[in-house]
This record gives sequence, C-alpha cells and structure tokens, in this order.
Amino acid sequence: MLDNIIEIHGKKVVLLEHAITNNLLPDPSLADVWVINHNDPKLVKRFLYKIIRSEDIRINLKPIFLQKELKKVYSLSSDLLKSLSDGYIKWLNFIDKIPYIETINNFIEKNQYKYDDFDKTSDEFYTFKILNYYYTRKKNIVPNINRKSLTGYSYTRIEAFFENKNDAYTKSRMLLREAFLGGSLARNYVDTSHLCKNCHSGFLNFREVCPKCTNHNLKVRNLIHHFRCAYVGIDKDFVLKDKLACPKCSSELKNLGVDYDKPGKIFLCKNKKCNHEFQDAPVGVHCVDCKTEQSPDELIVKKIYAYELTNLGYQQVIEQ
Repeated sequence: MLDNIIEIHGKKVVLLEHAITNNLLPDPSLADVWVINHNDPKLVKRFLYKIIRSEDIRINLKPIFLQKELKKVYSLSSDLLKSLSDGYIKWLNFIDKIPYIETINNFIEKNQYKYDDFDKTSDEFYTFKILNYYYTRKKNIVPNINRKSLTGYSYTRIEAFFENKNDAYTKSRMLLREAFLGGSLARNYVDTSHLCKNCHSGFLNFREVCPKCTNHNLKVRNLIHHFRCAYVGIDKDFVLKDKLACPKCSSELKNLGVDYDKPGKIFLCKNKKCNHEFQDAPVGVHCVDCKTEQSPDELIVKKIYAYELTNLGYQQVIEQ
C-alpha cells in the first residue's frame, strides 16, 4: 500500500506510515519532502537508519521531518529521532522551511550522479556522505549525550552508518579524525571521557577499596580529635548515652570546632580474612560492561570534540 502524497506550500509531501511499518524506502522522485506519520519509535528509528545507510543521495539527503504532535508518543526516543532527521514540524506547517528544503533538493539534483564514482564501502565514500549532509544542513557535527553509547557521547547520524555497535564507535571517530587531519573539518573541545582499558566502555563504577586485599565492602568511621587531651579515636568510642565524651579523660564534648574536630575517616575492611584498618582508601574502577577491575590511572582518556566544515571542506563539496 502506498503512503499518502499531498501538496503543501507548493511542495509534494509524502506522509510515511506503511513504508515505515514495512521498512521499505519509497521512490525518492515522488515527493520533495518526507514526513514521518508513524507512532512507533522503534520502527521510526529503524526506518531512519535505513535512510541514512542508503547509497542513493536522493534518499540519504532527502529532507525528512517528524511531526511535533507525536513527540510525546516517542517519549525518551524523541531527541534521538530528532538527531536522525531534520527535526520536528507542527501541524505540517513548514512554510519557514521552504528555502531550506529547496536548497537541499537543488543540491541533490545537481549532484545525484556523483555517488556512482565511489567504492560504497570506502572511508572516502562515508566522508563524502558526512560532508554533503552537514553542508546541505548548514550544521556542525555535535556529539549527543547518550547513556546507551559506549562512552556516554555519540555522533548519532554518523554512527548510524554502521550496524555493529563497536564499529559505530570506532569507525565514526576514525572518520571524523581523518577528516580533521585532512583539513576538511575543524574541531572544538567539548568534554573528556574516561574509558575502560579493556573494552573502552564509559559505564564505570568508582569505589574505595582495601589496599591490602582490594575488597570494596568497607565500613567507614569518622575520627574524633579531643583538643584538651589530644586523644584521637573513632566516633563510636566517644558516644556516651545521648552525648559525646572523651574515652580518655571523660570530658564532655559539646561544640565541634571548640572542644573537638573530625580530622578524617578510618576504614575497616569487612573481608573476614583481612579485617585491615586504614585511613587512606585507594579508588578502584569496575567496568560494568566487561567486569574488568582497574585503577583510575589505567583508564583510557579520550577527548570529545564538536566538528565543523572548514573552507577546504566546503570547497571539496562544491567541487566534488
């Protein structure tokens, strides 16, 4: 069954519903604009990925919008879907988008046969797709915060080129780095990620561990220092019914900072074979994904960047 094609503001618009259900790309020549008309975020995501992975410039650069009325239905996926499309429109009103749509479609018409010269599995082809998309959209390549990503950040549209999760991470960053080193892209620092030394995941749990046996089941006690007699001990030894009293000289401790202070903590390892007491607890890092235990200085440090086309990048697109 074909999806409805309507005319709005002089542009042919296809309302995509059956195509999304069946995961079939429509003929790109039938409409100027594609609008998502489906309420299942999983199927919409699958369909948008198919568009992005297409080797046909008329498809992977096609202006495609989401309907704002469905944003609540998409719930937690709404931002992800937005990053894979040209964003949301309300009540099919995109009159302010007409120049944007015409610029993209003019570019597609002018360049639609230039994909034929590429090896569709080459890094050069993927870079070509990246430069073309961000040139036509006049956007920078900005990493999205994504808790499902290996590192917590994702270059959503570029990662969508690849089906394998690890390929999506490694190859997307390789492509961006190569384009930066080649002068097609400039970059600006955004953040720093600390990643597992084994699997490069950013899903890490930092916890204090016993320096003797590395157990992380520790009991923590505050230390109390009585000024008058200089006695130092753990807080429980100072408790006398409903007040604090020094176990050495029996003086009552009333005011923190006047009678006593709390100079630190002491840890007790609850491993029955260890029972080690210590003041300085080293931090261990547990990778939730691959279970590797490591110290903070063993983590891989990666810089996160946003990218933008340089003059050379623009020139490469125009002269391609």
